This record gives sequence, structure tokens and C-alpha cells, in this order.
Amino acid sequence: MSIRLLKTLTLGVALLGGTVLPIVAQAAEFTMRFATASPPMENNFSWTHLEVLAREIESRSGGRIEVEMYPGAQLGGIESLVNQVKDGILQACDPADGHFASTFPDIQAFGVPYLFVNREVAWRVLDGPVGEQMRERMAKEVGLRPLFWSENGGFRHYSSASQEMKSPEDMAGIKMRTMNHPLHMEIAKSLGMSPTPIAWGELYTALQTGVVDGQENSIPTFMVPKLYEVQKNMVLDGHVYSINTVAINEAWYQSLPDDLKGVIRQAAQVALETNRGLSVANEASGRAFLESEGVSIYEPAAEEKAVFREKAQPAAIEWLKTQMDPKVLDEIQAAVAEAEQFYGYR
Repeated sequence: MSIRLLKTLTLGVALLGGTVLPIVAQAAEFTMRFATASPPMENNFSWTHLEVLAREIESRSGGRIEVEMYPGAQLGGIESLVNQVKDGILQACDPADGHFASTFPDIQAFGVPYLFVNREVAWRVLDGPVGEQMRERMAKEVGLRPLFWSENGGFRHYSSASQEMKSPEDMAGIKMRTMNHPLHMEIAKSLGMSPTPIAWGELYTALQTGVVDGQENSIPTFMVPKLYEVQKNMVLDGHVYSINTVAINEAWYQSLPDDLKGVIRQAAQVALETNRGLSVANEASGRAFLESEGVSIYEPAAEEKAVFREKAQPAAIEWLKTQMDPKVLDEIQAAVAEAEQFYGYR
């Protein structure tokens, strides 16, 4: 599915408040084959910014870069797509941070539980020197260049079928579905739960049949498979700020002339702003919908969140020190402290 087919849509341009810019009719010098597991969804944090990115690259390059979009896992699951980009079969895909953990362990530092007190702190850290250095190191060491650190629906929260959760004590013994992500499993364990990895495609059935009692995801992600039908309690603990990116093949990027590298960077900035705005909007509308569907949502006060942090963060940091360079953890924590001070949180 090429972006040429998507040009009949106006959603991405409408979101930017602009008009369709004519693309010069000429043969493309470069082709960017861009695959994602996300299906096209209107005004959605997981898709719309990808369409915007493709449009902006083609438009700003004057047609010198042609973007071919392959949504909905047409070319495989995200793990396969990451490998295809590394091998140069594809030029881009949109993995989450966890998909890099095995090949670039330092990325896990962004997943320290309760690291970011709020979105603006996260954005300042991710867009600042620490986030930039992480992207450049990944390009050099892994051969994948993250264009930005976008928002994968925002903060992740725990939910359950019947257990009300207001404190770590309420979570004791809950069989909690997590991704097959060692850090996420470590966090659940430190809060007294029994972490159980289950594939995303099997999650609804596992909750429906009682294989697990609960799960953890951001509100917009929670909405996609209608988990509110089998989960009636949620605590907005925000244990992890969930990020993803668009990763492009570094060798392909370096093959571009400097002006087209600039086009990629320009388009990436527009796409990032689109993603974050939609993620915030999707979260707000999602929460209102969940409450209308009878989901009980508990939002802990700052002092209550501190209890979660004190329970989970030290153990996670000690575990991470065995998996990655401890200096990276120190740098990120220092950047968080600076951002909190900048925004008046300390």
C-alpha cells in the first residue's frame, strides 16, 4: 500500500491546518518502504503521525523521496519488521523501546518505574541531550536511527477484572499480564503481583477466561481491543511512560544527500508534534468513555504515587545496573531532576 493511495485522504493535512501541497511530478530518487503493525485509524496516536510523516517527506522533498506505506502488519509483526529494517529490506518501521532491549540494553533506562512525574518532564528529557545521545548511539551501534521518541499512548496503568487497586497492598497476588519485557515483569513483581507474559493478540481471551486477572497499558492502547469489556478497575499509577519511535535504516539515511536528510528531520518534527497531541487527546476522550462504560478509575494523589515509586523503583534500578551501563541511568536521572526543577516540581 503506497502513500500514493493515501493521498486521497485529507486527515493528516487537516490536522496540521494546512492545504495539500502539490508534489512535483518526477521520478523519485529514493524509495522509503515503511511498514507498521498499526492499521490505519482516524485521529489516532498510533497511526496518524505515520501518515503525516510520509506526506511531509514526499511533499518537502518535492517528490525526490517516494514513501511506500505498508500498514496493518502486511509485511509481518513488529519484531520481524525491526529485523527487516536492520537488514535493509525495509527503510523504516515504528517499534516501541522494548523491541530494542535485547540489542541495545541501555534503552531500558527510559523504563525506570515512576521516572517521570508528568509528560512535560518526559518530553524535556527525551528531546534533550540525553534523548539525542541515545538516538545517535543506536544509529551507530545497532544500525537503526530513531527519528524521535514519540508517545505510545502515554503512561501505562494497571487494570483488573474485579480487584480495586489503590495501593501496592491491594495488588498482592494479582496475576498480571505484562509484555515479555524483563523490566516490566520486575516492576510487577516488586509491587507484589505475579507477572505473566502473554502476547498482545491473545490478551483479550486470556482476560476473558481468567488466565490472568489484569493487564497494564496506556488508556488509548487499552481502548483498542475493548478491554473495558473484561476489565472494570484501573489505577492511574503511571508506572512507565511508554514510548516508541520511527526507526530508519542508518545506511539508507546516510546515503541521502544533506538536503534530504534535512527533509527527514523536518518531517519528523511535524510527525512528533502530531503524535503527542493526539496521544493526549486520545487519553482524555478514552478516560471519559471508560467511565461511561462503568470502569472504576482511581487516580492516586502525589503522596500515594510516592509509595508506589518507593516500592518499585529501587529494585528496578538495581536490576537495570546488571543489564546496562550504570552511567546511563545516572545521566537520565540527572536530566529528570533538571526538568523537574525547570517546571517547578522541585
